[in-house]
Amino acid sequence: MSSTKLALGALLAAMATGASAGSLKIHSYCSSKVTVVLSHNGGCDYGTDSRCIRDGSKPWTISSGATTAFNWITSGNGVSVKISKEGVNGILQYEYAMATGQYGGLYWDLSDLDGKGNGLVGTPFFNDNVKVSPTGNGEGQGTCVKIRCQAGKVCLDSYQHPDDPNTKWCPADTGDMWLDLCQPESSFWSRAVAEEDITYVTPTPPQEPEGTAPGPAIPTIVRDYFIQQAAIEASAVEPEVEEPTVTKVGRAYYA
Repeated sequence: MSSTKLALGALLAAMATGASAGSLKIHSYCSSKVTVVLSHNGGCDYGTDSRCIRDGSKPWTISSGATTAFNWITSGNGVSVKISKEGVNGILQYEYAMATGQYGGLYWDLSDLDGKGNGLVGTPFFNDNVKVSPTGNGEGQGTCVKIRCQAGKVCLDSYQHPDDPNTKWCPADTGDMWLDLCQPESSFWSRAVAEEDITYVTPTPPQEPEGTAPGPAIPTIVRDYFIQQAAIEASAVEPEVEEPTVTKVGRAYYA
């Protein structure tokens, strides 16, 4: 655990913000409309005009067969991309933080936590195939791997419980991250997306009111990744006792 504390301490000096190429490209195969709102650093859900939804802003809309590319927010803070499907209650969350420096990269996860309401697990895409595909130089390195959530099955690669070790890391030059919704079975096991009809947006979070408390020095999603990896490494080391005990440590990221 002491090595974990040292690593977390070093993050404070390594979490400088900076530009990074790439985006989250959400492609919808769904027959019904898909909508997206964002939350930055635990703030309000906001939409197309950088205002809070509660103040009258509208969510982004993705029609069937279309792709919307959300350029990364590179503040170093946590971002939750909350995705809904018309006619079905709930949200699916793609959560991330983009950091630079020694521990830089894209920290991300897919989450069903709070998907059916505060404290309730679920997703409006339970009956649909959902796939997340990293691209670029980082694809396939370490935890920078595809996530496939099959229709009708609980997705064990997305957060279902707060202590699931499902936070992942990709190098900053990984490139675009594709999130395919309602993907047909014929293309679910390959990387087949429509490169045309892409709408690019650069989300700008609402301005925080004066006096707002600053966010954590280390984004929760980044901290959780290092805690989870330390726990995995510790469980792989054989203790010098006859009956070893493995303790699982981890926390999920809430945006």
